[in-house]
Amino acid sequence: MTRRHGRVTAGRVPAARETEAGAARGGIPGHVTLLDLSDETACKPLSDVTEGDDAVRIRLELPGVPRESVQVWVRGDCIEVAGEKAPDFPPGEASFLCLERIFGKFRRVFEVVGSVNLGQVSARMRDGILVVIIPKIPERRGRERRVPVTGE
Repeated sequence: MTRRHGRVTAGRVPAARETEAGAARGGIPGHVTLLDLSDETACKPLSDVTEGDDAVRIRLELPGVPRESVQVWVRGDCIEVAGEKAPDFPPGEASFLCLERIFGKFRRVFEVVGSVNLGQVSARMRDGILVVIIPKIPERRGRERRVPVTGE
């Protein structure tokens, strides 16, 4: 899996010329490309994107985030994950010796390019890991189909 300029492509590492040409055509044939369109927020969950024979999976680390505060949307050709990680310390506690954890709203947007079925996207969350599953559809290239010729 390679990552260039926010674009994640599963499969072999293409040469720079192939990547640019593939991006101009909408991706590398037979592969699904995800482009991270997320804006800057205080809390940006880390993600892994994998491509299998049957689906593309986006895994996001959301430790301490309740399932009820996570929303997943399909908007056009984008998958959007949003929510909020609320502070878990008492409200009157203001004297910190160390505060490294990040709290606040988060939003990740992934543009999906390739042979996927965005109508069948599903999501599940367990042990602080959200998995968004995007089923793939078989490519139609190479299939033979007779086209009838009709008169005017």
